[in-house]
Amino acid sequence: MDMGGGRLIRLMIVVLVVVLIWKVWDYSDLPTAEAPPNFKEVPVYPTLHVEVYYEALCPDSRYFIMKQLTPAYEKLHKIMHIALVPYGKARTQEKDGKFIFDCQHGPVECRANMVHACVTNLVKEEAKQLAIVHCMIDKNDAPMKIGQKCVEKYSENWEDVESCVLSDKGSSIMKHMGDMTNNLKPHVSFIPTITIDRSQDDQKHILQDLHKILCKRFKGPKQPSC
Repeated sequence: MDMGGGRLIRLMIVVLVVVLIWKVWDYSDLPTAEAPPNFKEVPVYPTLHVEVYYEALCPDSRYFIMKQLTPAYEKLHKIMHIALVPYGKARTQEKDGKFIFDCQHGPVECRANMVHACVTNLVKEEAKQLAIVHCMIDKNDAPMKIGQKCVEKYSENWEDVESCVLSDKGSSIMKHMGDMTNNLKPHVSFIPTITIDRSQDDQKHILQDLHKILCKRFKGPKQPSC
């Protein structure tokens, strides 16, 4: 009985070895993770993050958005992201649980800033945000009227924007814009102030030729317009 048991164990071991060899042979035919002969790894370069701190009735802000930001974005949108922060040198106070704003160019600018702020919050497509703000800032002395015209021009829902402007939501967004502006280091002294990747360096040249500065700062391949 003992000899028979030994032979059975040896037979089981042989079977296991054969199965193991067969499995190894079977898996050797699977495709490998090696790259194809002509494969080249494409480097990924970080896009430039541009923040624009501005006011809706500020002539310098109007000029920058229309003559610098929009043309630069049209040519370099693949290498940049923008954030529009309409607040400038306004001040925020809280009274009876509500936020009240005092703007450099008066109440009309506060309303215009809030229309801009609600647009940037509700319109998800970056290019559309800029197009609508560009449209509004061209003539922003009647914020709600021009706001509706520009929002509907780009097929967005004006009722949503209007509801935002007239509600606590709009005030909360404006408060946030103010916090962003007031937290800048160094503090804002001129409007518009532009940051590129959080840096305020070279403001003079950014305001004069944003496209050139973006071309210079981008670490990836040279862009066609550069």
